[in-house]
Amino acid sequence: MDTSDLIVDYSEADFADAIRNLLPQGDYWQEADNTELTNTILGMAADFKVTNDEIQLALLTDFNESLFGWKLSDYQALLISSGGQGVVSDTRTKPNLIYVSLDSNERCEKAWFEFEKVRLPHTEIQWIYNSTINVHTQAANARHTRTLYQYEVTQ
Repeated sequence: MDTSDLIVDYSEADFADAIRNLLPQGDYWQEADNTELTNTILGMAADFKVTNDEIQLALLTDFNESLFGWKLSDYQALLISSGGQGVVSDTRTKPNLIYVSLDSNERCEKAWFEFEKVRLPHTEIQWIYNSTINVHTQAANARHTRTLYQYEVTQ
């Protein structure tokens, strides 16, 4: 099936123009004098463009046997292939928060950069750096005796 005729490619400028058309008439809504309004429109247009592109990708992708996005096992494999050691997990209450717990005294900057390349915009990654320290203490019973002397100086 040829899907090229289904794709309508909108630019950020198209979304910005659509937002401008939705604004009411009046002095406050004139963009020439209002830089905050201009920046808000441009920011919203950028967000709408990203959302539009993600929806197109989701609609045109065949999901018969695969899940959309990355699974925890994919992140775990990426951590190991980047030279890191640790465990990648999440919780049922916060599925968009991924925990990467590195092994004790382990750091892996390469993994951090690789994760950021593939991280979806709605996914947060919390890095947990574990550290082990050895503390040696010496305890002993001691008695300290102090004798006070008082001297008087006379001439």
